[in-house]
Amino acid sequence: MAHLRQVLEARETELVGQAEQTAQQKLKTLAAQRDGFELQLGQLRSCQDFVEESRRTCSQGEILRTKSPLVKQVNDLTGSFKPETLALAEQADMVFAHSLPELVKTCQQFGKVYCHPVCPENCRASGEGIKVATRGQTVALSVEALDMKGEACFKPVDSLRCELVACDGSSLVRGTVKRRNQNIYDISYRPQVTGEHQLHILTEEHPILNSPFTVTVLPNFSAPANIIGDLKSPYGIAVREGGEVVVVEQDSHCISIISGNGDKKSFGTRGSGPGQFDYPEGVAIDNGGNILVADCGNHRIQQLSSTCKHLRTVGTRGSGPLQFRNPKGITVHPHTGKVYVADRNNHRIQVLNSDLTYSGSFGRKGSNNGEFSYPYDVATDRDGNVYVADQYNHRIQVFAVDGVFLRQFGKEREGEGELNEPVSIAIDSGNIVYVGELRNNHISIFSTDGECIKSFGREGPAEFDGPYGLAVDKKGTLYVSDFGNSDLHLITQQHKHPPVLRLCLYIHIIL
Repeated sequence: MAHLRQVLEARETELVGQAEQTAQQKLKTLAAQRDGFELQLGQLRSCQDFVEESRRTCSQGEILRTKSPLVKQVNDLTGSFKPETLALAEQADMVFAHSLPELVKTCQQFGKVYCHPVCPENCRASGEGIKVATRGQTVALSVEALDMKGEACFKPVDSLRCELVACDGSSLVRGTVKRRNQNIYDISYRPQVTGEHQLHILTEEHPILNSPFTVTVLPNFSAPANIIGDLKSPYGIAVREGGEVVVVEQDSHCISIISGNGDKKSFGTRGSGPGQFDYPEGVAIDNGGNILVADCGNHRIQQLSSTCKHLRTVGTRGSGPLQFRNPKGITVHPHTGKVYVADRNNHRIQVLNSDLTYSGSFGRKGSNNGEFSYPYDVATDRDGNVYVADQYNHRIQVFAVDGVFLRQFGKEREGEGELNEPVSIAIDSGNIVYVGELRNNHISIFSTDGECIKSFGREGPAEFDGPYGLAVDKKGTLYVSDFGNSDLHLITQQHKHPPVLRLCLYIHIIL
């Protein structure tokens, strides 16, 4: 109220100043007009005095001699006095315009006194912005301020604070807070880094209900710039540090290395000798830059140098240590360098040391936690947890580095967030999980806690027919092997504030 009084008093001073300035200008104009009238009146009086003096003191002859110039002077003076020139140049026409009844009504309804302080634990946030956002795009949410009794509670805008913090500490974004009405506040923010974030919402420096919120910031995709061609039945994909793509061409029983400018070199033929393959499937790059290939038909793992020279082979057909039955997906742990292999028909994950000696295994056939029904692919997140695409259990299972079960997500359905034969999995540097589904023929995007964020590819231009291979490079480009269509899709990020999320733009390579 004191602030309103100050505003009204300031407005009063401003209006009085305007009135005084206008009055002074009008008085100045009237004074100039008055001076003109007085000058003309003085001239008339001087002429009258001259005539009266001449009549008293001059002879008739002298009066006749001066008659003509005197009459002319009198006519000139009297002719200058026109009626319209006597009108005032200014009027007292200042009026103070106001809507007093409306102002009085507004003042009578203005404000409300709240006797209970805000209760942070009762304040609720809602809206898309507490779950998911898109890099470079503004996202909104709202906060309802409530007191201890759960009733509306008014707080100043500056008592509410919002911060979005990347889980790895690489980014901090502060939100903008605006009041919508007495106790509803609108908050907006624009994230700049993809991946999982913590959204902190505080009132008077205390977190509101459920704060901090876990927000997954998605990449913003656009059409890719490079074309990858000359592929036949692409399967597993891996991306090297320098941007080269290593892809399995299953029906050609080889692997191909494609440079950034599109040059391709292929290695391998069908067979069971060193450097030969029989329907290879998974591929990975180890911490030394070597290439690891799951040689499915030969029931073994082969290690090749960065130039695709054969280094070693481990594995034979069987169910014992260092024995495989149709190994599929393969990945390398980012911290330990250990190799995880989806030993599909043994219904387990076999773990090898970095030198490909046996380390252990976990899992068996079944549908309980930690059990598998034909596991197809395996990947690790930024924290080192291991994710397994459990195909016929229609789920993703998550394990600690030592194989201890942590959680699972997905179930057999065709809706968003429901999996139907997951066969490929990749996790980017922001801990965003991409899953390729064989029967749904699309890519689903999850947070690491299993919340589905987006699905794409089944309808529209990005049709898939067996997305058996997924990989994400450090720039956020998503690579999808579309086995049935013999296509390779590159889905690249847009970095300059795109208007919409475009997940289905890609380069289509038809052989």
